[in-house]
Order: sequence, then structure tokens, then C-alpha cells
Amino acid sequence: MSNFESSRTEGTDSIIPMSDVPDSDSFIQSSYAEDSAYTYSTTGIDDSSVIDSTHITDSNYHAEEPPKKTQNVSSKDNRTNTTTPFYQRRRFWAMCLAITVVLAAIFIPLLFLVIIPSTAQNAVKKSKIDFDAINITNPTNTSFDTNMLGAASGTGPFKAKISFTGPLEIFYNNNELGSVELESFDVSQGKGTVIGKDKTFTISNKPSFNEFTSNVLKVKSFVWTLKGTASVRALGMNINNIKVNKDITIPGSNGFITNLLDLNITENPDKSLNIIALTSIYNPSPIGIEVGDITIQLQYNQTIISTTTAKDVFLGTKETKMSMAGVVTTPTSDNDRINFIKIVNSYLTNKPINTTAKILSILPKNGPVDWLNAAVENLPLTAVIGNQTNPPKIITGIDFGNIDLKFSADDPYSPTISSTNTTATFTLPFNINFKILSVGQKLTMYSKDKAIATIETPEGTVDSSATAISMNIPETKIQVLDKDAFSDLLVALTTTKGTDIVVAGSTDIHVTTDILGESPIQGLPFNLTTNIQGFNQFNDDGQPPVINNINILAGTSDQLIMNLNVNLTNPSKYSTSIGKVKFYMYYKDQKIGSAETILSVAPGVNPLEVIATLDDPENNIGKEILTSFIAGEEITVNIKGGDDSTNITSLVPAFKAINIQSVIPPTKLPLFGGTKIQINQQTATTNISTGIVQLQNPFQAPISIYTMNSSVTFGGNVLGTLEQDIRDNPIFIPGNTVKTLQLPVKMNVDPVTTFSMVRNLALQAHLDVTVFDSLCGLMKIDVPGADLNAKPTPEAVQSFDLAKFITTALAVIPTTLNLNAQVAIGYYPMTIELKQDIYTETDNSVVQMIPALAIPLVSDTMQQSQMNIDSIFIQNIDVNSFDTAVIGTISNSGPIPSTVNFPNGVQVSSENVLLGTSFIPNITSDPLAGDTKLNYVGKFVIADTSAFAAYGEKLFAGDSASTDLSADNVMVTAFGLSIGPISFKKSSSYTGFSGMKQFSMDGFSLTPELTIAASVTNPSNIGAELGKVVFNILVGNSTLSTVTGDNVIIAPKNVSHITLHGSINVADPSLLSIFSSSPPPVTVQGVSITPPKATGEVEWLTSTFKSLSLPIDPKLLFSALTQNPAQPQNPAIPQNPTPPQT
Repeated sequence: MSNFESSRTEGTDSIIPMSDVPDSDSFIQSSYAEDSAYTYSTTGIDDSSVIDSTHITDSNYHAEEPPKKTQNVSSKDNRTNTTTPFYQRRRFWAMCLAITVVLAAIFIPLLFLVIIPSTAQNAVKKSKIDFDAINITNPTNTSFDTNMLGAASGTGPFKAKISFTGPLEIFYNNNELGSVELESFDVSQGKGTVIGKDKTFTISNKPSFNEFTSNVLKVKSFVWTLKGTASVRALGMNINNIKVNKDITIPGSNGFITNLLDLNITENPDKSLNIIALTSIYNPSPIGIEVGDITIQLQYNQTIISTTTAKDVFLGTKETKMSMAGVVTTPTSDNDRINFIKIVNSYLTNKPINTTAKILSILPKNGPVDWLNAAVENLPLTAVIGNQTNPPKIITGIDFGNIDLKFSADDPYSPTISSTNTTATFTLPFNINFKILSVGQKLTMYSKDKAIATIETPEGTVDSSATAISMNIPETKIQVLDKDAFSDLLVALTTTKGTDIVVAGSTDIHVTTDILGESPIQGLPFNLTTNIQGFNQFNDDGQPPVINNINILAGTSDQLIMNLNVNLTNPSKYSTSIGKVKFYMYYKDQKIGSAETILSVAPGVNPLEVIATLDDPENNIGKEILTSFIAGEEITVNIKGGDDSTNITSLVPAFKAINIQSVIPPTKLPLFGGTKIQINQQTATTNISTGIVQLQNPFQAPISIYTMNSSVTFGGNVLGTLEQDIRDNPIFIPGNTVKTLQLPVKMNVDPVTTFSMVRNLALQAHLDVTVFDSLCGLMKIDVPGADLNAKPTPEAVQSFDLAKFITTALAVIPTTLNLNAQVAIGYYPMTIELKQDIYTETDNSVVQMIPALAIPLVSDTMQQSQMNIDSIFIQNIDVNSFDTAVIGTISNSGPIPSTVNFPNGVQVSSENVLLGTSFIPNITSDPLAGDTKLNYVGKFVIADTSAFAAYGEKLFAGDSASTDLSADNVMVTAFGLSIGPISFKKSSSYTGFSGMKQFSMDGFSLTPELTIAASVTNPSNIGAELGKVVFNILVGNSTLSTVTGDNVIIAPKNVSHITLHGSINVADPSLLSIFSSSPPPVTVQGVSITPPKATGEVEWLTSTFKSLSLPIDPKLLFSALTQNPAQPQNPAIPQNPTPPQT
């Protein structure tokens, strides 16, 4: 039997003689399975896998074409053509039918008996079989188990079932190897799956099989020939005894391709090494073999590395991972040591080298197998080390430590870099004693997939541990590869907390181990992503650069030159040195000046001295900055870079990206260091106090002040104002000095403003304001928050120390100073509009303002008070004056203990005519004792004797009289304070003398002289010490006698007894007339009066006395004559008032 053809391009003879017959390369059409293909997959197949075939059902191919209808064609002219066509004749169709029957009888048997079997045989011959998996398990010297999976192709388009009748014999190089059974399989559309599940391959020729196994592991491919018989069932019929003789080309193992995947080395106490090598063995052949335990000797450059053993090995198709374990002893020669080092270097650096592996023995689980050992004898195996797809990542991390970058304008794209404490972490797959002695490296930095720069450092010593090394990198130049990308990286480092870069390259290390001694490992690769810390706009966790101090050095005609002390915090571990840089300052988006410094920063806080220039400070923004600065307010500015920030071109984009927000703190020494208010004696009348001001110049440049317009406020209310125009003699404050000035301050004495301030500050000082609130109520001052209806106890009022209350409350007043001043800083003139919160101190002089504020209270109290006069006794009468002894009360004088002083006396008027001035001693009120008692002696000085005489006559003749009392400089002492001057005006009424008509004769004597004892009833509450009085006794119009009374006193509201002496002519007819039945009127007429202390004639009193005319009833005189003679009586002198207490 001829061999099967494997090509799909051959054709075959047609088996259906029709014009529409399909391609002759198909079974039934031309061959049943010609050019069909079977594809097999090894997915999921192991050494004992079972492959199930897919059953394909038969299909009916036959489909007859319906006969075509014949269209009759008639002649255009039946009349001219009467002949009938041959195909319309019955004879023609009878002949066709007879021929068809004869042909069918001959062709159908030929088709089924000859053509179809021949076609099926030819289809099997033309088909192709490919094996994807032939797994050999349980090998013995005579047989082995196998699971086979393949694909048949080129079997034609029809469904069919192919069955092998008996085992298939396997031939190699025309020598039979053995036999194995394959299962039936279905084909459809030219494809099918060939399966041999759990089949036994029986070796029939051991020598041939040994030869086969020896070659199959070495060659790229080999050819098996399958021989046997098969049957095909298709189109509902069975076709048997089809010969099978098929050559199948199968890939060989080609010596295997072996790679080292992982190498684990552990050092033993005896300095030997245990190694575990994980290898990848690639078998391109579909033949997989269960080999069991395998012993392999590893060699490199004739150095035996180790003898290893792998257990339970199954060399499958494609990749097999095999773990081998062995022991490495200490190299005995330098050549062996070097070879060992090369292997370790290759593995660690992933640089391929080829080693050889010699299989020493194979031991399957069922015992030794000759053909397997023959297969591996002299099999050259090559193991590649350093060709891992995922090589071990030795270096796992890198930290550049404390980097120092130095830039130069001459070579802007080649800065130098050095670092200390650079660390790298690593993981070795070896558990051996080692120490890294030195490291050198060459690396490339990548950012955003762009190579930016390279750094190559010479080999240097390191400190190492089991997992990390630490070293210092000497100053090395950075070679920039991409200038734009390098500048972009610098921008990121300047403006962010950090940026990730990729660091890739290789490092050369020098190590020492117990077994290999000192060993170089060159080209150890690394590819890491690491974070480089950024300067983050010199912003440390939200803390921007801090400007500690500003000092104005000088002022020109259009600029202010300042020195700034700046703390620039570098949040990174890196240092950099750039040189002279320039920034621009912005305030509220307006550029206000520039700042220059020498920039060199280290990690942490970097103090920098910056020279700044403030352009045109007189503009509104400049005024606002300086005003806020001097006033003690913070100023937020933005520091920005520009095109000219640096002359290092590589850094220009980074500096242009800088936008740092910073706060300029207020000056530590504000313009006004302190203020104090002193009240003088004139303040109460002029409202001008003395303001003591400390002007502080915190700058190096001098300050000149030309005008000052300021106000001091508390709670928004103005307490005082200051206006100074001193252009002719400006205030000059040298740099860094303090000057104390005394300036006039005009005070605001508005009671509401002042008392509100006092009350608020008293509350802050935790003082009781009850009495104070009651005072506000009494004065009707509407102080916000005050209880104007407060009713403190009298004891609280009496113990209230107003001076202490005021000085305590106003000791330190938190005020706001509002200043508008024309000044010059250095030579730069400008306007300062300043609002500065400042504490204003006061001293005890502040209480001098209280009297002026209390005047309304005291004045109102005096107006509301009521004076009740019980009696007034006039004594010590002189020409123009007299003393008055007053007894009475003052009610409704208020709850405040006080003493009223009338330093200039009280002016007494009647009907707008000044009578005189009454000098009253101090009057003290005591609310605890009730109404104020009046009991004093005062002097009355007559202003106009005529007017006073007229008033006296009116008072003497009338039942009542009144006066107006007024004073403009009354002083009241209350709470220890002298309050005033106060204007005082009140009216006072008195009971008149009613002409003193109530006169009675108590006794009358004619011998030895005329003596009259009389009683005078005084209805008035005013009495007087008259002294010597002279009366004429008139009978009718004739003077009977002139009598004189000495030491006459008329008591107020009382009966006064007086004795008059004189001579009388008994023979005077007028005397006798009084005894007649119709006596003439008898009167006593005042003639003169001489007070005991008078220094001259008291005209005003004489005038009044002369108006005295007392009628006497003659009967009274007659009665007196018949009574006992008159006995002289001492006049009743009123009790002197108790001297007032001062």
C-alpha cells in the first residue's frame, strides 16, 4: 500500500459525470476526504488527559433539480410553415426514455460498487493528520501509556465517521516501533479530531525504539508512518477495508531550550551553598514524557557548577518549569571562582550566558527504562542564564538623600550635583553572607517618557546592610539631554511638593562573600520610579515664606529702599545655589516693587536678607501698604518671578512659575509707642488737655512730620482731637529713635460719650456700677446699658468713692488713633493715613474732668432742692452790712452726700434790684440723716442802701416779702471732688413784720422818770438786734415825751419785752388830755436807732425805724399808770445758731 499524501493541493478524479458536479477534490464529489485538515489543541491536556471526539451526523447531499419547462415557439406565419419540430414528436421522447433506463441500469451499480469505494480510499490517502499532543506516561521497557490528540484535515465537505479496525502500527525510518489504537472520529466540512485516550503503546522493536527516542530529543522533526485499515460511513453506507498508510511529520524536542528563571542560594555553615534553580524547559515537540526523577550536572566553561536533582519531572509540550536542587562547593581554583562570579553576574544583571547541562540519570517511578536512558545519553542541553522575561529586581528603591544642586550662568544646562546619605534598597535572591564594598553607577532620569539627563558617578565606598546601602555622591555634572524637558522638571520641582521621575541605568558594585571572596558585579540594571521632593514654592505645609522685619533704609524722590529679613523654608531635603535673583512684589494684582537677594537655600529655614524697592509709594496702593505696615496690620503680598529673575537660562521657566503668597508683618515698633492724657485745672473750662505722645521711628531713614490731624476714639466716639500745622518747625525723628512730645488735645466733654466710656471700662475692670448708673439717672444722661432707675442703698452711695472709681476705670483706655499726617521718610514726601489701636493712659488728673461732667447733676439737684427758713436773726448791724443767724432746713437735696460752698456769696435781689450779697458758710448734706439742717451765721453786705431800705420798709410794713437768691460760682464737694462752678438761682420768701402793731404796755411809771415796760409781738420769722432805739410819744400832734430803749432785741416770731426811759412834764396839758373823756390819739413814733456794733449811722435801718408808728390806747396808758411801776426787763436775746461745721 502506498503512503498517504499530506499535501492539500492535489486533485483527484471526478466521480459524478455532470456539468454541475462539485470540485473533484471532495469525497463523493471527487474524493471523500481529500485535502481536508484536522486541527488539535493541547489546552488542558496533561500526561493522562482524555480527548473526546465530536460526533458529526450524516447529511443528505442529494438534491434534484426540477425539470425546466419548454416554451412552444410558433412560426410567425403558420400558413407558410406547417412542419412539426422533432422534439415535439412522440417518437423522440420514447427514444429518450428508453436510453435513460438503460444508462441508469448500468451506472448505478457502477457508482456504488466501484466508484464510491475507490473515491473513499483516495480521500483517506489524500487527507492529513497532525498530532498536537502525545503524552507518554508510565513508561516501561516494553510499553507506555499515551494520550494522543490530533487533527485531521482535507477529509472533504461531507460528514463521515472514520473507524480504525485494529491497532495502528507506527514506523520510524521504515522500522516498526510498535502499535497503538486510536478511537473512531467524525469529520465534517473537511475536519475532524483524532483521539487516542488512555491507550497503551506496545513497543515491538526495542532497538528501533531506542534509536527513535535518542533522535527525537535532538532533531527538529521526525516522521512517523501509520499503517492499518479503516472503515468509513458516509451518505448512509459503510465502506470497509480502506487501507491506511500515512506519513505524519512531528516536531522533535530539538535538544530543548532551557532558561534559568529563578536562582535561590543559601549558604551553609560549612561554606557550601544550597541552590534551588527554577528553569524553564521549552519543548517544541507535541511529545511529552513522564521521566520521573532526573539528575543533571550543570557546567560553565568546564567548571562544574553543581549536580542537581529534579523530582517527578514530566517534560510536557511547550514550556515546562522544573525546579532543581543541588549543592555548590567552594571553588578550588581562580578559574572556577571567576566562572561562578560570571554566572552570578549574569543572573543578577540579566545578561545571557550559555551553560551546559548534562543529564546523568533518569529514574521513572516504575523503575529504570532503557530507552529513556538511551534517549538522554549524550544529549547536549544548553541552559541560558540571564535571559529572564521578568528578571529579579535587585535594586528596589533609591533615595538621593540630601542633594546639593549648583547652577552656573556659564553652563546653565550642566549643573553639578552632589549628595550625602544617598540610600538604595535591594533584595538578593541569595541567603549568603556578603558585604557591598563600593558602588558606581550611570543613570538616566526620565520624566513623562522623555530622557532628561544622565548622571555618571565614579565608584565609591558605601556603608551596607543586608537590605540597603548608604553613600555620598561627590560633585558630579549633570548632562542634560533635553533642555526643555529639564526646564519643565525644574518648574515642577520649584512649584510642587515633589514629582515622580523614572531613574534607569546600571550600577557596578564590588562585593565580598565567604565563598567567592571579593567579586565585581557589573551592569546591575535598575529601573525605578522615585519621587524627587520639590521646593513647593518654599511653602511648608501651608506656611509661606515669612518676612520677619522691614526696615526702610532710605527715601529718594520717587522710591523707598527697604531691607527685608525673610525666612525662606525649604520643605525638601535638597540644597541649591543659584546666585543673584530678582523677584517682583504684587499687592492686589498691582506690581509695587522688586526684591533682590543672593539665593542659596538648604533644607529647613533659610534666613535671607533682601533689598526691596517700593516704587511710587505715594500712589493709593503704596499708601495702603505703608499705612497698614505702620499701623500694625498684616499685609498679604505675592512674590512673582519674571524673565529677568535669573541669568541662568535653564531656571528662567522655573522662576517665572513662582507665585508665592506671603505676609508682611506689621512693624514691631509702631509709629505711636504710647499716649497719655493729663487733665489740668483749665481743662474743665477750656476743654484742652495735654496729650503726651511717644513717636517712634522704626526705620533707619529719618521721619519728618509737617502736619498732624488726628482724633482719638473709643467705641467709635471721639474723645479728643489734635490739629497741628508745624511746617515751619517740623517734628524731626532720627532713624531708630523714640521722641516724646506734649501736644494740646481738645477734649470732647459730651456727657453721654464720657459716661458711656467710663461705664464700659468700669465693667471691664469688674467694678460695681450701681451707684454710677443712679448718678446717670439723676443727671438724666442716657448712657447705653445703664440702669437709670437704679436705687443703691444710702450706705452704698455714702461709701462710693467716685474718684477711685473713675481713676480705676480710666487707668488704661483702649483707643483708636486716627491720623492724617504730611510726612517725609528720608527725602520722600508722602501722606500717611493711619488708624492705630493704642492704649491711652491716664493719671489722677483725670478726675478733674469729672466736676465739669457732674455740673448738670449738681445744678439740677440744687434747683430741685427746697430751702425752708425757720428764722433769721440779724445782728452785728453796721452801716452797710450785718450778720444773719439762720435756722432752717433744706429738703429734696438728693441722695449724694455733699458740701456746698459759696466762695463769692449769694446775691440777694428783689424785683431785679440787687439788695446785697449774703456770705454763707459751707452747707453739708447727709442723705442718711434726712433733710439738711441749716444753722449758721453769715454776713450780708448791702449793695444799695436805698434799695435795701426800701425793701426793709416793705418787709416791715407788709405781711410777707421775697427775694431772689443767685450765685454763678457755687462749688459742691461730693465724692471727694470739687464740682463747679455751678450757677445757682432760687427764690426765698419771708413773713413780714406787719408794721409790728401788736404792741402792749406792761407797766408805766412817771417817777423818778418816765419808764415804760412794753411787749412787742413779732409775727415775722426775721428778728434783729436793734441796740439803742429812740421813740417820741405823741398825744395828738404834741410830743409828750422822748423815750429811749437800750439793747433792744426783736426776736423772730416771738414777743419781745422792752423798757423805755425818758422824762415827762407832768403839768403838760397833753398828758392831762389823755384822762379826758375824749382823749386824743396816743402814738409811739420811731425817731432813731443805733445798733450796738454800728460804726456810723445805719441809714437803711433808721429809715425803716422812722416808719415805725405804734398807736397806744389811752386807756392802756391810764391802766398802766394805776398799776405797779414798770420794772425794767432784760431783752430776750435769741439763741445763737450752732456754728456750722466746715
